[in-house]
Amino acid sequence: MVLLLGFWYKPPFFDLEDGPKAIQIIIFVDLVLGPLLTLIIFKPGKPGLKFDLSMIAIFQLSALMYGIWMVQMARPVTVMLSYDALYIANYRTVKESNIPIAAKDKIIGLEPTYLYINFPKDDPNFVATAFKAFKEGSGLELLYKYSEPMSLSNKQQTSTIAIDIEKYTGSTDEWQVILQNFVSAHDQPLETMTFLPIQARYGKYFLAIDKENGEIIDYLHIPYFDNLAVAARISPHGR
Repeated sequence: MVLLLGFWYKPPFFDLEDGPKAIQIIIFVDLVLGPLLTLIIFKPGKPGLKFDLSMIAIFQLSALMYGIWMVQMARPVTVMLSYDALYIANYRTVKESNIPIAAKDKIIGLEPTYLYINFPKDDPNFVATAFKAFKEGSGLELLYKYSEPMSLSNKQQTSTIAIDIEKYTGSTDEWQVILQNFVSAHDQPLETMTFLPIQARYGKYFLAIDKENGEIIDYLHIPYFDNLAVAARISPHGR
């Protein structure tokens, strides 16, 4: 559990990448499935009881290992800053890609790494082609070809996708309330935060980072829409 929450699904990726489901799998196998089977089979004095209990233990351990393997395959290992947002690639996507093995070893660690995609200026169709392939489960090697290591503290890079969150939420009262509650909960002035769109497993939201040091504050659970983001984009160079 320490590995899961402290490294693989470190906040806010735990919520963004459906970490609660991973916890449910482990809890179900460890605390529900095994004891339930034991309760059904256990009868004092039953012939072969030791064998039955041994089989249950083996089954439970196998199921638990399978659950951990599934969690491992789905965990986020790299976050790519693209032309309009941050995109998350999980362990399976990176492992099954055609990226060189040495490069995979650099990308895959206990915590997510960050890459900046420096798109070729002479190919106007690159973005559409590469990200269509990526969203279909391939094409990561094409993106990696034009990538370089980055840090969220690099303002020159993060500013290309940064959103004026006050302008973005200004048209919806509910969003304004969510934003106010977010700021209050983190006890940090809004003007010290930068908001970056991030594509999560089940939607696109906003990652809040500290404007000075780039440290992740949390994610803001307000949905991202392209038409609203265009008007609220801070950098004139953002597409």
